[in-house]
Amino acid sequence: MAQEGVGYVNPNSSGPQGGSRLRRIGKSICNTEKGEFLGRTCSSWVKIGIFYTVFYACLAGFFALMLIGFFATLDERAPTQQRMYSLIKGNPGMGFRPMPNVESTLIKFSKEDNNTYQPYINNLNNFLKVYKAQNFSLEDCPKDFQKDLTICQVNMSMFGPCTEDNNYGYDEGLPCVLLKINRVYDWLPKPFSANETGLTGDEKNRFEQFISPIRKNIPLSSNHITVSCEGENEADEDNIINVEFYPPSGFPYRFYPYMNQPGYLSPIVFARFNVTQGALVQVWCKLWAKNIKHHKNDKAGSTHFELFVDK
Repeated sequence: MAQEGVGYVNPNSSGPQGGSRLRRIGKSICNTEKGEFLGRTCSSWVKIGIFYTVFYACLAGFFALMLIGFFATLDERAPTQQRMYSLIKGNPGMGFRPMPNVESTLIKFSKEDNNTYQPYINNLNNFLKVYKAQNFSLEDCPKDFQKDLTICQVNMSMFGPCTEDNNYGYDEGLPCVLLKINRVYDWLPKPFSANETGLTGDEKNRFEQFISPIRKNIPLSSNHITVSCEGENEADEDNIINVEFYPPSGFPYRFYPYMNQPGYLSPIVFARFNVTQGALVQVWCKLWAKNIKHHKNDKAGSTHFELFVDK
C-alpha cells in the first residue's frame, strides 16, 4: 500500500489541484474570458452554421434535380428497357400454379387424403378469382393479334375437367397444373408451322425439337403459342403416362401484345397429368415459338416443377 508522504495528492481530493482539473474542463467547454463555447466564438459558430446550412441545402437541391430528371425519363405505361435491351432479352418465362409454398416447386399429395391436396385447390381458386370476377365484362376477341389494345376474355369453359367442381383432378390422382406466360411488354410471338423451311441456327434446332416424337400428338396452330410438358430425364419420361392440355392448342395470340392495359388478364393453360403413382417426376414445360429460347438454369421460355402422387 502506497504511503502518503510529502508531494502526494489524492486524485479524488477537492483540494487545490483537484479543483484545478475541474476548472480546466469547465473552461474548455465555456471560456468566459475569450467568449468561447467548445473552442469557438459566437461569430465562429454562426459562420460555420451558415456554411453547413448552405452546403446541405445545395446538396439536397442537387439530389432533387437528379430525381426530377430521372423520373422525367420514365413512362408510367412502358418500361424504359424493352426487348433485347431488357434483362430478359424479350424472351418470356413461364410460371405455374398451384404453389402454396413459394419456396417449393414440389406438388405432392395422396388422392385418398383430401388434407394433402386441399392447399393446392385453395391456391388455384385464389389465383382464378380475378378471372371469374372480370371475365363477364371483357370482350371475346378474334383469333389474331390485338392492335387496338382490347382486353380479351379468358374462356373458362375451355379448361375441360380442370375446374373447381372437379377439384382440378387431385381427388382422382390426375392433377391439373395451371401454366401462364410471364408478361413481357410489347412482345409478339412468331409461330412455327408444320412445314417450316429456310430456318438456320437456333431457330432450326428449336424447330427440330418442336416436331420431335414427344410432340407429334400436340396440334399445331398458327394463332397459338404451343406448350409441351415432358420429363427432365429418361426416368421421368417413363413415369409420365400422359399429359393433356386445356385448351389443347395452347396460349391464344389474341392476348398479345401486352401493353400494360388496365385490367389485362394473362392467358392460361391447364396441363392434366397422369403419372406413375409413388414416383417423383421432374417436369419441364416449354413454350414453342421462333422467338422463344429455352434454358434450364434461368427458366427461359419454360418452367420446372416436381410431381409426386402418393399411393
